[in-house]
Amino acid sequence: MKKNIFLFFLALFAILFTGCQNNESGFAPSDDPTVVVSTKEIYGAPSRKFEIKAALADDLGLKSVEIQIPELSLDKVITFATDPLLKTYDLSYFFEIPADRGTSEAFKIKLVITDVSGNVVNEEINLRLDGEFAAPSITMVTPKEGSVILLSTSNEMPVNFVVNDDSGIDYVQVQCAALGIDETVQLTGSPQSYTFNKTYTLPVTAADYVLTITAKDKFAIPNTGSLNINIVATNEYPAIYLCDQPKGTNLTTDAVGVPMYFHEKDGQDFEFKYYADQDNKEIFFLGQESDFAPHCFGLNPAGGLVDDVNSTAIILPTKGYYKIKVNPNTLKYTVEKYTPSSKVWADIANGLWHDDEALRRPFVSVCGGGIKDANWDTWNAWVMTSLHLANNSANPYQLVGEYTLTGTMEATFTGQWWSPSWRLIKNGICTMSPGENGNAKYPAAPGVYKVVLDTELERIFITKK
Repeated sequence: MKKNIFLFFLALFAILFTGCQNNESGFAPSDDPTVVVSTKEIYGAPSRKFEIKAALADDLGLKSVEIQIPELSLDKVITFATDPLLKTYDLSYFFEIPADRGTSEAFKIKLVITDVSGNVVNEEINLRLDGEFAAPSITMVTPKEGSVILLSTSNEMPVNFVVNDDSGIDYVQVQCAALGIDETVQLTGSPQSYTFNKTYTLPVTAADYVLTITAKDKFAIPNTGSLNINIVATNEYPAIYLCDQPKGTNLTTDAVGVPMYFHEKDGQDFEFKYYADQDNKEIFFLGQESDFAPHCFGLNPAGGLVDDVNSTAIILPTKGYYKIKVNPNTLKYTVEKYTPSSKVWADIANGLWHDDEALRRPFVSVCGGGIKDANWDTWNAWVMTSLHLANNSANPYQLVGEYTLTGTMEATFTGQWWSPSWRLIKNGICTMSPGENGNAKYPAAPGVYKVVLDTELERIFITKK
């Protein structure tokens, strides 16, 4: 009898103990939590971050989610508050793959989701390190950005570009709504390189066009690249540029002034003022700003002006200032050396800030944006001595310095309280105030640049060092 009583109480105690264990969370029993991942396979790469995304839910409340990749030493626990209970959670977690991992490696990402009732659900995601994330590269052969198509010569527009991609190219597309162009080339066999070459016919009326080139690759998660090319179709040149760089030079790496915009225009007669900084200076005239093609004016073997990318340079025989006139239609040009008569801003490097104008000595610094240490306060321009320009010992009309650009820039080159000052407007024109208003913005890659302000030419040259 005593033995039966003992067994009864032992069984009762076991039941009570088990009940306490099941309810130790303090929350009522509930269904298992649910998890829906955005993808079952993630592509990554060494030194690159990837994102883990998932939608978590529980009918009563979520307690935590644990993210594990043991091989990469990842064990992250996100714990949720329980007052109030959280029933849904959108997981978005970024993790950077260590640089020393190989691109052929693969791992399992384990998600452990626990709710407040103690229910646990596991989910796995595949992680591969052979991801490819670069958009296809598009290299334009013709037309280049800002190209001029002279309708009086031909109304044909050759479009030639090369697309490259490591994972293979799916398609390329050429579009221009104004010209009714919408052409897609679907590629087979996943080629890593493709060349597009086709000529389109333009209307005979002058207009500006935007050509859009798009390419998509065949990676598991496709990458798409696009490029917009602005084109001017005209019966006359809207501008001519003077270029003193060797053929083959990339004319888009400098920030301002290369090639140089014309000074005066009368019909198709373009006039430049130019400073040759050495004897036998070589120059060309260009019909577009960003490249030597398609319109490059130089000399033919007989010494005449010709529109030919294979032409040779015009030679300015001696160092100094020149007035140069050129007509791209008649293919005539003249060169005349001259002595400037504008004001020389001497001893700029030894300027002095002073409230009494009679005691002030002029200096030239810079106010603007996209320039390290610069702002729009002329006092800042004074105290930041690294921004001060100095006289060029080889040319009294030039102020020179060195700036670090941080991105798209705009500037006014100035002394105390904007006197003297030169405002940088469009096309590298730097007019002395009072003059044309409206600072222009110039895109520039971050880096160190040489600065030359030519007060005679009213042009600024900001070139990559």
